[in-house]
Amino acid sequence: MLGGLAVGGVLAAREVRRSGWGVARARVRRTRRLTWLAIRRAAAAARLGLPGGADRGRLDEFHVHTAEQAFELLGDMKGVAMKLGQMASLLSDGLPEAYAEGLKGLQQAAPPMAPGLVSQVVEEELGGPPEAVFYEFSAEPVAAASIGQVHRARLFDGTPVAVKVQYPGVDVAIRADLDNALLLTTLAKAIAPGIEPGPFVDELRARIGDELDYRKEAAHQDEFGAAFLDHPWVRIPEVLHEFSSARVLTSEWAEGESLYEILDRSQEEKDLVGEELFRFWCDAVFRLRLFNGDPHPGNYFFGAGGRSGPTPIWFLDFGLVKRFSPGDTDALREQILALRSGDPAKLLDVMVRFGWLRENAPVDQDRVAELAELALRSAIGPGPFTFTREYVASVVQASLVVSGPYSDVVRYLTLPPQQVLLNRIHLGLSALLARLGATGDWAGIMDEYILDTPPSTALGEAGAAWPTVGPAPPADHGSTGPVQ
Repeated sequence: MLGGLAVGGVLAAREVRRSGWGVARARVRRTRRLTWLAIRRAAAAARLGLPGGADRGRLDEFHVHTAEQAFELLGDMKGVAMKLGQMASLLSDGLPEAYAEGLKGLQQAAPPMAPGLVSQVVEEELGGPPEAVFYEFSAEPVAAASIGQVHRARLFDGTPVAVKVQYPGVDVAIRADLDNALLLTTLAKAIAPGIEPGPFVDELRARIGDELDYRKEAAHQDEFGAAFLDHPWVRIPEVLHEFSSARVLTSEWAEGESLYEILDRSQEEKDLVGEELFRFWCDAVFRLRLFNGDPHPGNYFFGAGGRSGPTPIWFLDFGLVKRFSPGDTDALREQILALRSGDPAKLLDVMVRFGWLRENAPVDQDRVAELAELALRSAIGPGPFTFTREYVASVVQASLVVSGPYSDVVRYLTLPPQQVLLNRIHLGLSALLARLGATGDWAGIMDEYILDTPPSTALGEAGAAWPTVGPAPPADHGSTGPVQ
């Protein structure tokens, strides 16, 4: 114990010299809060005799208290810790209900900052307080997330807008988090215990570092807006650049029902909404080769639709965006085609060639094929497939848990850096479709994008009649590396 404290003191001293007192203090403070939560809950578990010594009632109470404390801490910390909490929330179907509900809260809201701080940021960035810059400005946020919170406002010409204001000091907190290898590795392992955390952490540093500059987010939002202009159902809010800066982003006001609110719609309409989300994913990944890496429910608003036509969907938050190369999407296409061939040896070659499996790994190729088939079942086909929460939980358990049913394969899996967000997007989309209980011929739809087959549904025909989005040339949006 004393030896550990001594080593910690040496590392802290080095950190002060390298990053300065502000970042070092923030790092120590944030790490300490997470550590103390873990220690307190471990002590509580020991008192109950967990994992096997508590009765059902006391176990439920333990989970409720732990979830409440974790949700409060992650929401209050914001920054990287909350971002990872939001990532985990997409995969919460296999967790006790208390955690699933708490993590769902992270998708939609977080404790807001004081109005005075909001006014301070707006004045520093736009040259005047909110009441001078905007005709109307609501002091209470309508949404709060990991790096900023959103306020409803109105311009002097009457245009309703959404104003995202970055939390003061969140850049210091995120610098502390992004440089804290222990914190990131620990949290990454909590989300994906079976995957080597190095590539995950590196990609997280790069992408979340980008989010600190709202000008980059505005550029991404403009690019998506231009690519999906006049689309039958995709809606991207227009950026108001005159009222935006590095820490303030003003966009066209968007509203509609949340994902949780549309769960009461008919299954037919939920199936159509699921297809719209799936087609947006395919269009963005395979044709635009650019995707918003934050597919959690809080980033969508749904309008009226159903049998009368497509449901308009507002897509929000373009801070965490990944640009893919043709090779990245080729890897996914080759994996799907290898699975469809029914040849385990061919699949094994693809898995090794594209870096998903260690070369010469002592694995049974049939077991590798079984795991890949489970993870990509919807894309293999043929015929309809229904996404369920139980299915997504089984995929997470099988592919991310070292001690899970495919532990003999998972221990040899790797995740190339360029595939980190693509894998996250796939799991996140699957979780959204599972919430909807969506049924569709996903393999047939996928073929339209990877094999250029004719439209297989009415929505596909509507999309085909619209000017198709094409691969976009790389845009210079500044550095995509970690925050210095």
